Amino acid sequence: MKLDSRHKSGVSLQGNIASIELNNIFQFFDYATVSGELRVVADHNNASFFFQKGILIFGALSRNQKRIGDLLLESGLINAVQLTQCLKIHNQHGMRRRLGDIIVRKGFLKFETLAEVLKLQAREAFFETLSWKRGMFFFYTNQYPSQEEILINERIDHLLLEGIVRMDNSDLIEKI
Repeated sequence: MKLDSRHKSGVSLQGNIASIELNNIFQFFDYATVSGELRVVADHNNASFFFQKGILIFGALSRNQKRIGDLLLESGLINAVQLTQCLKIHNQHGMRRRLGDIIVRKGFLKFETLAEVLKLQAREAFFETLSWKRGMFFFYTNQYPSQEEILINERIDHLLLEGIVRMDNSDLIEKI
C-alpha cells in the first residue's frame, strides 16, 4: 500500500483481518480512545474510517457505496429533476464541488438533512466492512478527514451492537 502525503509518519498498527477481525479492531479503538485513520484494503473494496478519541467521525467505501444523490433520491428528499440539475452543475465544475453542497446551496435540502444522510452513508460503510473476512488493515495515528467533509459522531460500541444484530438477522434470513 502506497502512503500518501498525509501518512508521513507511517503505519502505527496493521494486520490481517483473517487473523484479527474488524469488530475486534473497532472495539480496541473504542477502548483505547484512539484518534486517526483506519484503512481497510480487501480484494473487492477498500474503506477508510476516521476516529477522534475512539468516536467514529467519518467513514467511506471506495467502491460500491451508494452515492449521496441516489440516497437522497431514494428517500424522496429530492426529485430526479433537482438531482439532474445539481449533477449538471457538479460536472461543469469538474466535480470539484461536492454534490451535497450544491444541493444545499440550491435550496433543495437543508444542511442538517444532508448531514443525517451522510451519517447514514458512513454507518452503512461501517456495517459493510464488518462482514469482510479477508484483507488487511492499516492504522495511522493523528490523521483527520479533509476539512470539507461533514463529520459524524458515532459511538463504536453502539455501531458494533447494531452491526452484530444486522449480521445475525441476515444469517437468519439466509437459512430460511
